[in-house]
Amino acid sequence: MKFYRTFMPFKAISFDLDDTLYDNRQVIQNAENQFVAKLSELLGQEVSIDEWKQWKFKILAEDPVLCEDVTQWRFEAVRAFLLNRGKSAVEIETIWQTAIEHFFVWRHKIEIPAQSFSVLKQLKQHYPLIAITNGNVSPERIGFDFDLTLKAGVHGRAKPHQALFHQAAAAFHLHPQDILHVGDNLVTDVQGAIQAGCQSVWINLSDLGIGKFAEARLLPTVEIADLTELLSLTK
Repeated sequence: MKFYRTFMPFKAISFDLDDTLYDNRQVIQNAENQFVAKLSELLGQEVSIDEWKQWKFKILAEDPVLCEDVTQWRFEAVRAFLLNRGKSAVEIETIWQTAIEHFFVWRHKIEIPAQSFSVLKQLKQHYPLIAITNGNVSPERIGFDFDLTLKAGVHGRAKPHQALFHQAAAAFHLHPQDILHVGDNLVTDVQGAIQAGCQSVWINLSDLGIGKFAEARLLPTVEIADLTELLSLTK
């Protein structure tokens, strides 16, 4: 554990989800492959991953703020793609509903480390726990019990924007500095939390020091290498 800033008492803890509480890399890859396979099945013709990515990048270039809601981004990409294939609005809605339900089944096929459940259970005895995510995982579907969940695009601008951090503070009638935010990303989590006035815990899942990360702009309050180290901060 390394301290970079003055560590102050806190009253609530917020968590990033993907890659902080579990490894998300293979999960999202599998879900994306399954989504494209379902599109192919529904269309009755092959859709390649590369073609699908091109449509997603097109929508991202046209409206990056809209794409902060990753589910809405997916819908707009599907809509543009299917319009290009000559599909009607009714056909698009039918295909979308089937494909997105299939996607979400696979999006939530996540192996959660027992340690994550254990640490959160212990922390919940003393603090409100908040999920602040730029993704579209629903924590309750994978066994987590947060007091509040805030999703980018749905509830406000994506991290590192301050919106979700400030909403979390307001929901519990706290000042931003009363929230300790835990995340793996030096930009969305660390920079976002610090700029919002919160305290930040960076969980460094690599063997590299912070100076080795080109994206590092602001130091976290604390750096940890294992989620269990959070427990020592609450004593």
